[in-house]
Amino acid sequence: MTDIIHRELELPCSPSEAWEHVLNPTWLGDDGELPTTPGADGWVRDEDGVHFVIVEEVDENERYVYRWATFDDAPTRVEIELEPVGDRTRISISESPLDVRAQASLGFQ
Repeated sequence: MTDIIHRELELPCSPSEAWEHVLNPTWLGDDGELPTTPGADGWVRDEDGVHFVIVEEVDENERYVYRWATFDDAPTRVEIELEPVGDRTRISISESPLDVRAQASLGFQ
């Protein structure tokens, strides 16, 4: 992965209901555990294997940030933000390779 991936979607529910979906690992794979404590580790299993998760930030019903990787793929950072939009919730998801973030923080283009 060399670019940042960004997606947005709206769900017909409140941010607290959308939060429950974000923390359900089955939207990422078949099974897993997504903790809500910064620094905690979790996992998600799919048909390709296990992704190991380290939680960076949690702001309940608003923001969930984690890093994840497999033994075969480079780690990435995922940021999920929830925003109320009327009676719906907009979910913004960005995933970036860790090396892109490091370059950006050092001022490289």
